[in-house]
Amino acid sequence: MPSYLRSVLWTLALGAPAIHAAAPDPALLGCWRATKIVLHTPDGEKAEDSSGRCSLQFKDDQFDSVCKTTSGVSTTTYRYQVVRPQVYAATMASSSFRTEMVGSTREYEYRLDGDRLRTVTVPPAMAFSAAAAAPRVETEAARVACP
Repeated sequence: MPSYLRSVLWTLALGAPAIHAAAPDPALLGCWRATKIVLHTPDGEKAEDSSGRCSLQFKDDQFDSVCKTTSGVSTTTYRYQVVRPQVYAATMASSSFRTEMVGSTREYEYRLDGDRLRTVTVPPAMAFSAAAAAPRVETEAARVACP
């Protein structure tokens, strides 16, 4: 095999994961209403919300989270990309609620089953004590028409 062809194939092989990582999953695109959100705290406590007050709208490289609260509406925008099959990394770009978290990134495993979306946060790859301090979040959502 000629060396130029070998180098082209090698470049494609190395670049393919990056191309895959940058492509959105078309099945995620659209709007989702949270039917259940479960927060597992580091101390073993669990808080569950099944009020349906939160929604997500996935676009090509960002998604918006909107939650109705007793004091109004909380809106957060994330930049995201699929980094591995069934895993996306989301970086908080802006928030009307948790401004100290802007710039932080978390990974989420996701599973789509028809019009149902389930996500679970992936623990950060860091020292054990820091990873243990990060809360685990599980969500279940149903596809809805976008406003």
